[in-house]
Amino acid sequence: MTAAEVGFEDPPEGSPSWLSLAQAVFNEQSERWDTASCGGGLRWQIYSFNVGYNYKNSVSNGGLFQLAARLGRYTGNQTYIDWANKVWDWYEDSALWDAKDYKILDGASTTNNCSDGSQEQWSYTYGVFLAGFSYMYNHVCLPR
Repeated sequence: MTAAEVGFEDPPEGSPSWLSLAQAVFNEQSERWDTASCGGGLRWQIYSFNVGYNYKNSVSNGGLFQLAARLGRYTGNQTYIDWANKVWDWYEDSALWDAKDYKILDGASTTNNCSDGSQEQWSYTYGVFLAGFSYMYNHVCLPR
């Protein structure tokens, strides 16, 4: 996504553009949105045989939030902005977010419908969400 945003030359003809690659990642991630447990969100792992499949974590969902916000800002396509809002709305209501203390918790287990979040916190996860919010603010609040 960064390559498209800063205007890197696209790969040679016959190869997907930087934007196409970012859109393909978004399409893959949005198709994995799981409403069967925890009311939504991405699982940490894709395949059920992987350790961590029954875990929804903040950085996976934050990555989708940020990518949707960036694609929305870059393309002007409202669908991406809607997805960024959808991810944040779910996240804000989940056990992964401690609104009282503004903590981004690492994740929660789908085996108990994400009713209690892990108390672990990782600084990079804050960065993923802050960047997503910055892109949303830039798209929605700043004149072009």
